[in-house]
Amino acid sequence: MLKIAMPEPGKGPFHGGIGESQFSSFLIEQHATAIASRIDLKLDSRLEAPNG
Repeated sequence: MLKIAMPEPGKGPFHGGIGESQFSSFLIEQHATAIASRIDLKLDSRLEAPNG
């Protein structure tokens, strides 16, 4: 999902060229890891069966 949401590499004097396109997948993975570590969907409490 992040790959679709990330902006396209820019054109012009400040674009990263071939290096930017080669390593963009690593950047997307790092963004996804950072987001996942900060979001708590509370799935563990939903999976626990009620005692009783």
